[in-house]
This record gives sequence, structure tokens and C-alpha cells, in this order.
Amino acid sequence: MSLEAFSDEALLALVARGEEAALQQLFRRYAGAFLGLARRMGLDSASGEDVVQEAFSKVWQNANAFDPRRASARAWLLAIAHHTAVDHIRRLEARPKPLEDEEAEAFDLPGAGLDEEGQLNRIRLKQALAQLSEEEREVIEVLFYQGYAHQEAALKLGLPLGTLKTRARRALARLKGVLREA
Repeated sequence: MSLEAFSDEALLALVARGEEAALQQLFRRYAGAFLGLARRMGLDSASGEDVVQEAFSKVWQNANAFDPRRASARAWLLAIAHHTAVDHIRRLEARPKPLEDEEAEAFDLPGAGLDEEGQLNRIRLKQALAQLSEEEREVIEVLFYQGYAHQEAALKLGLPLGTLKTRARRALARLKGVLREA
């Protein structure tokens, strides 16, 4: 018997037992709905696709938690998609946005290299960043301008976590020294 004839509830029971083909059938049925939900919540295509992938990963991991007495399979699946999209939006909102060039000129940071008004000269910061290696600049950009956590940044850059942390420490030490000299 083809999985196409199975109800959503029966497919979730199979997924709970580790049947990948059942998850694939649910994906065929619901991926479009999950993507549509993410888009209605304001996410772009790429983020919507991330939500779909993450939601189905959660379905795979949590299918054994589905209880047909509490909700229909459709409601349970769409709730997972909704919660995943909300979490994705919160992560995006919490992440600082990269500075645009015109914003960069007026950007102020506290710390070493302050002028008499307590403002960091953005030009001096750009010059200090230029003295870092490409690898160090990339780590600083991902961690501090894009706002990724260390673990996320390591994944994004394809680096071991220890290597990322070492580069970040080295880059910050070099920046501190250059800004104190300026």
C-alpha cells in the first residue's frame, strides 16, 4: 500500500517509529503550507525555506509527542511550523544589522580610542580593521556586526569553534592595540 493513502495521523505514527518515507510524504503534503505561513509572517524565500527545513526536523525529532486526542495532525504540524517561524523571526530581530556606509560615519562605540566627547572615530576603527588579516576581519564582521553567537559563527564560517574563538581574541587584541596607538 502506498503512503499517499495514509492519513496524516498514521504518517506521524510511522515517523515516530523512524520511517523516513512517512516524513517525506508529510513533507510533500505540508512543505508548501509551511512556506506560505512563513511568507505571510514576513519572511523572505530563503528564511522561509530555513523555517520549512527546521520545522520538519522538529517533526522528525518530536513525532512521538503527537497525541491525536489533543489535536489533529494538521493542527499539530502547522503549530510546529508557526512556532518555528516565530523563533526564526525573533532570532533575526535580535541580530544586529550590518552598518551601511552612510550610517558608519555617524556610528559611535564606547571603549578604547575615545575622543574628547567620548565618541569613537569611525575612520580610526575602519583603519584598525584594515590592519587585521582577512580571516580576523571576517570573524569580527560575523560576530560583532552580524551578531552571530560563537557557535553560529563557527558554523557559518565553517571553522572549528576553538579556531573561531582564537581568531576573535587575536583580532580584538590587535584592534585594542591599534586604537590605543591612534
